[in-house]
Formats: sequence, C-alpha cells, structure tokens
Amino acid sequence: MRVLFKPPALSAFAGLSFLLASYIDQISVDLPAPPKVLVMNAILTPDSVFRVQVSRVSSTIDSSSRLLTTANVHLLVAGRAEELLRHQGRGLYTSPNKPLAGTPYTLRTQVAGYPTASATDTVPAVVPIREGWYSYPTGTDRNNELLGTIVVRFDDPGQTANFYEIVAFQFEPLGPRRNSNQSQDFELDARGNAALAAEGDAAFEPASLVFSDKLFNGQSFELRASFSPFGRIAGGISNGQPVGPRVSGEVYVVLRSVSRAYYQYRKSWTRHFYNQGTKGLGGGLNQLLFLGDPTRMYSNVGQGYGVVVSQAQEIKRLSAR
Repeated sequence: MRVLFKPPALSAFAGLSFLLASYIDQISVDLPAPPKVLVMNAILTPDSVFRVQVSRVSSTIDSSSRLLTTANVHLLVAGRAEELLRHQGRGLYTSPNKPLAGTPYTLRTQVAGYPTASATDTVPAVVPIREGWYSYPTGTDRNNELLGTIVVRFDDPGQTANFYEIVAFQFEPLGPRRNSNQSQDFELDARGNAALAAEGDAAFEPASLVFSDKLFNGQSFELRASFSPFGRIAGGISNGQPVGPRVSGEVYVVLRSVSRAYYQYRKSWTRHFYNQGTKGLGGGLNQLLFLGDPTRMYSNVGQGYGVVVSQAQEIKRLSAR
C-alpha cells in the first residue's frame, strides 16, 4: 500500500509565524558596562607544569574574545627570582617548571587598564591509598539495576587540616591495535559515611566526593561507596561452572589531596552546576525548583575572579573481591 504525505497547509505556517512574531520584539536599554576585572584560573599539581588561563569579565552582548593574549603573568616563590610565564595562545600562559608539594606559589597577572590580580596556594603532599578493592554485585538500585561497592582506606596526616577528593572510573583495554576506553567517573553513593554526610553535598548530586578530615584528623579512614558500572558482563556458565555477573575491564580509584582553596572551589561549583540545570547523569524534575537560582562562586584571586588551587593525587587499580 502506498502512503502519500501531504505538505502542511500554508495557513499553519502563517499562524506559526504570527505566533512567533507576537513574542519577539526589539527593545532599547542601557546596560551597565561590566567591571574591568581579570579572571585567572589555574590548578597546580606536581605531575604537570604551571598552566594559567587569563581572561576578562565581558558583557553578554560582547562578541569579542574574553581570552587575553597580552598579559604579564609572573610566578613568585620565596627565595627565587620572579619568573615570567610564556604565552602559548588562547590566553594560556605556561612555565616549564613543576610545582613542589609544601611550597607556597603566588601567581600575579598584569594587563594594561586592569587592576593587578594575584592568588597564592600551596600544593599538598600525596596521601597514599593503603588498601582498596571493589565487589560486584552487592545490591540493586530503585530500578533493580545491579550495583557494586568500592572500598578505599588511607591514613590521614595529623597536626593539620586536610581535604580530599575521590573519584572512580572504569577502564577497558581494547587490544594493541585499538584505543583503550576510559569511562566517565562513577556516580558514587557514600550515604551512611559520617564525614561525607557532614559536608551537606548529597542533595546537589556532586560529580565527585569532596570532604575534609574534620571528623577523622590523624586517624585511619575508610570509604565505602556504591557505584553502577558503565560496562558489565552478564553471568552464565563457563566450563560447566556457574559464573556471576561482573564488571568489564578494570576499576580505578583516584585519591586527591587538595588544598583548602580547591575544597571551597569544588563545593561552590557543585552547587552552581546543580542550579544551572544539570543534575548528574539521570536528571531530576525537582531541580526545576532551583533552576537558575544564583549561587556565589568561590574565588581566591585578589582584585579579580577565578581560582588558583592545587591538588596531588594517587591512582590505584582496585582488585575484585
């Protein structure tokens, strides 16, 4: 049977055009000029050279680039001469040197016509993962999808406040002639952990677990968190023996020791990201209640915006138990 498709009536298009025209109009308004303020962003880590992005605050109707190519970015370290970072294009300034743990670093940016912006941070020392593994399956979610559990243990240094970030992901080697496949970070559910509960971040569905050692300073710490793998192998029979479902590939966990500034930046970013309409992997209608709700972003840049923060990390492949 042949099916004929008739073109829409022109009257429908005319009605649509009228409807759109009735809701679009041009207005004249005097918008205040944005402040002449620099934006400086950098994450310092001992396994990478210094990289600094410099831009400016601009109006929403300003179509010119916000990235600045004429900045003078200086790196200051006690006991050493100032170092002028080199411009690499698109507002990125770099140094061939790498930061060292325990050393305060100051970045100072100067651009003609703008107040000088500066920020200081210290890279924390790596805290090693003492023990870690994962089990799968250990339960189900509300949709009856199988979940696993990761366990991470480490010893928190005493005598100072420490801050951490934990992420985990899946890695599947695809053979010597094919690229490997690394998943997105798992959405980790650590409900029941007192240190994570004290952060008050769970309602904002954070992309990673960020927390302080306020409740376990100088003590051993254990994290148990459930996760849903991105790739799994169904159970069955192998060599005449029943085999349960399992995670495909390998599971890795990253333990980052982060500075106080990094900690504050991540917490404010989590709330901002949630309020802008992106709630984790699954979305959520309840978020419409908060959509666009203004959130003040953390900044440690004097006379400017942005963040200069630091972290040091250890990555560990988890064995299955």
